[in-house]
Amino acid sequence: MSCGCMKNSGNHMGKHQMHSHGDEGNSSADDTKTALEILNERYARGEIGKEEYLSMKNEILSR
Repeated sequence: MSCGCMKNSGNHMGKHQMHSHGDEGNSSADDTKTALEILNERYARGEIGKEEYLSMKNEILSR
């Protein structure tokens, strides 16, 4: 489910702010995503480039 907050907005692409929709306490385990899954989705959508993707992926995997 998407609120529409992630729409492309010119130069702001990839720079999203955290915000609330009032349902933080209602998410199930199925709704949680790992950092790597989120990163993969952002790369697939074109929000980040290859270099940034690889750098962030290496950082996540080194934890």
